[in-house]
Amino acid sequence: MSTFRLLFDETCVATNRARVWRCTGVALLAAFLAVFSVNANADVDNQPSVAIYYGNDVPVAMLDQFDWAVVESEHMGEGQLDALEQYGTQAFAYVSLGEAEHWRAGETLPNEAFKARNEGWNSQAADLTRKEWGDYIINKRIRPLWSEGYRAVFLDTLDSYRLFATDDESVKAQQQALVALIKRIRTEFPGVKLLLNRGFEILDQVRSDIVGVAAESLYKSWDVRTQSYRDVKPEDTQYVLDRLREVRNDYGLPAIAIDYVDPADRDTARATARRIADDGIVPWVSNGALNQVGVGSIEPMPRKVLVLYDASESDYGELAYSSAHLNIAMPLEYLGYGAVYKDVDGALPDDTLRGRYAGVVSWFLTGVGAQANYRDWLLKQMRDGVPVALLGDPGIPVTGELSELMGLQAVPSITDQGLAVVDHDDFLGFEGMPEKPAMSGSGYSVVDDKVNVHLKVRDGNGAEFVPVATGDWGGVALSPWAIQQGLADQSRWILDPFKFIKTALALPDMPVADATTENGSRYWMTEVDGDAFNSRASAPGSPFNAQLLLDRILKKYRVPTTVSVITGEIGPDGLYPELTDQVEPIAREIFKLPWVEIGTHTYSHPFEWLGLTEGELTGAGRTAAGYAYNLPLKNYRFDLEREIAGSTRYINDHLAPPGKKVKAVLWSGNALPPEKALAIAERIGIANINGADTHVMSDNPTLTDVMPMLRPLGDHIQVYSPQTNENVYTNNMTGPLWGYRRVIESYKITNEPRRLKPIDIYFHFYSATYPASLKALNQVFSYALSQQTVPVYASTYSRIARNWYDVGVARTLDGGWQITGATQMRTVRLPERLGWPDVRTSRGVVGVRDLTQGRYVALSGEPRVKLNLASGAPSVPYVHRSNGRITQWRHSGGDVTLEMAAEHVPLEIELAGTAGCRVSANGASRRGGGNTVTLRYTGSTSGPVRIDCG
Repeated sequence: MSTFRLLFDETCVATNRARVWRCTGVALLAAFLAVFSVNANADVDNQPSVAIYYGNDVPVAMLDQFDWAVVESEHMGEGQLDALEQYGTQAFAYVSLGEAEHWRAGETLPNEAFKARNEGWNSQAADLTRKEWGDYIINKRIRPLWSEGYRAVFLDTLDSYRLFATDDESVKAQQQALVALIKRIRTEFPGVKLLLNRGFEILDQVRSDIVGVAAESLYKSWDVRTQSYRDVKPEDTQYVLDRLREVRNDYGLPAIAIDYVDPADRDTARATARRIADDGIVPWVSNGALNQVGVGSIEPMPRKVLVLYDASESDYGELAYSSAHLNIAMPLEYLGYGAVYKDVDGALPDDTLRGRYAGVVSWFLTGVGAQANYRDWLLKQMRDGVPVALLGDPGIPVTGELSELMGLQAVPSITDQGLAVVDHDDFLGFEGMPEKPAMSGSGYSVVDDKVNVHLKVRDGNGAEFVPVATGDWGGVALSPWAIQQGLADQSRWILDPFKFIKTALALPDMPVADATTENGSRYWMTEVDGDAFNSRASAPGSPFNAQLLLDRILKKYRVPTTVSVITGEIGPDGLYPELTDQVEPIAREIFKLPWVEIGTHTYSHPFEWLGLTEGELTGAGRTAAGYAYNLPLKNYRFDLEREIAGSTRYINDHLAPPGKKVKAVLWSGNALPPEKALAIAERIGIANINGADTHVMSDNPTLTDVMPMLRPLGDHIQVYSPQTNENVYTNNMTGPLWGYRRVIESYKITNEPRRLKPIDIYFHFYSATYPASLKALNQVFSYALSQQTVPVYASTYSRIARNWYDVGVARTLDGGWQITGATQMRTVRLPERLGWPDVRTSRGVVGVRDLTQGRYVALSGEPRVKLNLASGAPSVPYVHRSNGRITQWRHSGGDVTLEMAAEHVPLEIELAGTAGCRVSANGASRRGGGNTVTLRYTGSTSGPVRIDCG
């Protein structure tokens, strides 16, 4: 303990969720202020960042950005503990050491084990001297946690004995029992890490048994009795601050302050965290229920948006057919945000969403079913300060409190005759404006001058109304002013979706996770679906398509290529057993090529996944409206295991060469596998890809034809192909047979002015059937070879895209950024306003390239990256561009050591910032000098590249 002790008459009141006691003291306070003011501005960088979250549906991808994360284990799902700790986070399981919660198993203990009731939290304070209580803590609380894999525990309610221990003797007895119990935990569970919530009076006795101490309500508090937030009295603040400084200075332990702020007041939460950190204390500022992702030494920036859709509005209730998925996901992904989808008629999340989600976006076609429940839920989010963007139909009438919050009021009796645009700004006209406006019968008048009007329309009766507006609550864009539908299923954006979403959700300028680019170059993958493997080509001798494709394409273009087969088409138990002995040797020859990755295109090639039921007899080739659901395999009962795991096993056992295995499943047909199919692929360790049909072309260059990157489904994620296959460009090979060369238009449109997608050369064995289709394929490869790319396998891209979804971006208190989990996806796009990466002082930042599409910052693949910013381009060595990936990066002082590898293509590295430095690279030819050096290798790996700048 400190040499100086406060002398005070102690009064304690239980105030907060963790039932930590507020103890006030007077006398000699001023004498100690000077003593405890030392190190008030101590740097918290040498202490762990800490998060505490007790809510449901634990946001692992945000908590894993902290060094320590305290969670309620009951709310953790299967596999979440491993996910939380995968990048170095230490997970602490919550354990109430001094009280039995009413919802846990405390009632199994005898009444004698309890001495008082905590009415505020509906719990019972335990007599720590009772053996039954110690046994309960060890065997019923901590031992199950240990079995689950927890190796750290957060011990709460250490001071609850003060509810009943009123004299010195009983207090001393309880404290001795508390010390004994903590030491027993350490003995029973060797190596366990214990974090205490207060317990200041016993620290001298347990200092060697614990790893840190927390205390609540340093500056801001939550009063459970009045359900209100309040400022802490100065004398109480000083007491807690003094105790925490003792923890830090006298015991050398991390000291943590847990404060409480209204979830809607994020600015105050940030200011409070900064104030705590300035005191040299580790901050955590959250809401009273501790079910909000708050602000600590870092502030995780929400990278997810809650996207609401109405399943009743789409075929099969399928998310992929909903307007929300088709229209909103791609702009969100470009802006750096993953969509978390919820059916509005299902259960909506009840934890605090501010800090967890960047906002809520909906796109309904009509009003929703459960309007009353949805209205109440939506109002709560808006009161909590969660931005809301409503597109299409709001789903509920904008009346009452909702109207007041939005500053908009419905305009009655709008006629759709004689509509004319009165005024609009650059939020409208993104891909054009309608010549003759249409109206679906809704619009608003503005009743709050804080609302920003982006479109004003007048009807034939002279009534003016606003269909598109934003405010501090979010934004609204009513149909048909977001997307204009035309003939032949053509459509175009009227609304600028990027500008509208960024403004409505008040998205901050921050590093944007990007899955299109690495080391300044655009990703390029090549993938081949197995269809028509054993069809005959229109070429001399009528060879199998597979043989011709092998000879004319696969051997010619030695780039990473993922090739799949349909085992029910070429195998001995498939459709054509008489051809098996002829076509399987071709498959083996293809799979032997070093640059070919092996994929499965399933067993029966489901065409319509949503129409198939497991166990259903499909041998006759069941159809709906003349459309086959899968290949007509005799006596086959549809089985997802056989489709994915079974086909994978057959390829591995009969077609793959030694040392090679199936790496990916390329979804077939409409490429909408159910969640179970995704789970099987994940279980057997193969990546997944295909679907979505991005096919934008120059005669209709609308981004409505650019599809999303991902389709989340339950606990799993489908990865869509960046562009679709040749069937779409050739009208299912009915003509023009050369049509696949038009995919080059798709590559260009999805690259400028925004890089929305990688390059994907995606085709079937059909492309070898005709000379025209084969020529088109050669033209497509020639184009890709002319571009600056990073060639990767389809499985590599799938992992990159999947990794993108959960990468963490956090703002640090010193103005920098922390990137967590970017192990596969290794690029962030830096808004120009933020400046440049400071490669010298950053950690895990390897380079930058400034393109017209954006400023692309290259990362090393380390689990935790520290990105510091500067006003100008780096003056130290860095990677400007490469067609490979970093395998090693070390930056120390003025010296850099790096290694890179490409996937089966000759490696090229362009270094910048090398003026005055000596570059050593064995086996490489070099070009340039001074500030830029380009290294070229005949092989795909670099070996060590050393840059010595003295």
